[in-house]
Amino acid sequence: MNTARETIFLVDDDMTNLTIGKRALAHSYNVITLNSAVLMFEMLENLIPDLILLDVNMPEMDGYDAIKSLKANKKTACIPVIFLTALNNEEMELQGLSLGAIDYIRKPFSAPLLLKRIEVHLLVEAQKNELMHFNKNLAQMVEAKTKTVVELKNAILTTMAELVEYRDGITGAHVTRTQKYIKVLMDAMKNNGIYEAEISAMNEELVLQSCQLHDVGKIAIRDSILLKPDKLSPEEFEAITPHTTFGEAVILKN
Repeated sequence: MNTARETIFLVDDDMTNLTIGKRALAHSYNVITLNSAVLMFEMLENLIPDLILLDVNMPEMDGYDAIKSLKANKKTACIPVIFLTALNNEEMELQGLSLGAIDYIRKPFSAPLLLKRIEVHLLVEAQKNELMHFNKNLAQMVEAKTKTVVELKNAILTTMAELVEYRDGITGAHVTRTQKYIKVLMDAMKNNGIYEAEISAMNEELVLQSCQLHDVGKIAIRDSILLKPDKLSPEEFEAITPHTTFGEAVILKN
């Protein structure tokens, strides 16, 4: 169980609010008080808090300008921000929420209410981060499983192709050469803009793996013809020709 205390930046130009806020939160959180948004950004260079309590009306830089800068920076964009305000202005609240604030807390604030609101928001943030972490791990697991399945399928294709090639020993490394030729041909077509749309839509890795099976239909040819060292007779040539059709039927069936 993680017992580390969360860190909260309390940013307000009123010293009384800083004192009351820190007193209310110090028992549960590491509280860093800052009397301006400018100081907050200086502190952010060295420390990223779990949450920022940000006053709206401050000199130099008000809360709205501050949150715009926070959200524009990748390093600080995900820090949850709660605005502190003494005003009761619906339009201003809507503006702050639209800029990315997660809540508004009225001043002067009630210590129990302040604690509870912060507790709820930090819990939501923790659950959100946990879900993001889970989704990331899940995506990595799916990617790894998919890669394993693809590698297994490729291994099966290679094994089948090697079996055919082993049976027809006179053709040498025909399957390997065919893959290399197809690769050279596809690269040349891409480089010269030939059938550009069709080539770009293809899965090159799948094409190169699949071309290993172009002679799989030879499985159906008799050894007396397939392994004959001499020139085939017209009848034998006629008998070997359908191996392409048989190969197509085998591939489509599976």
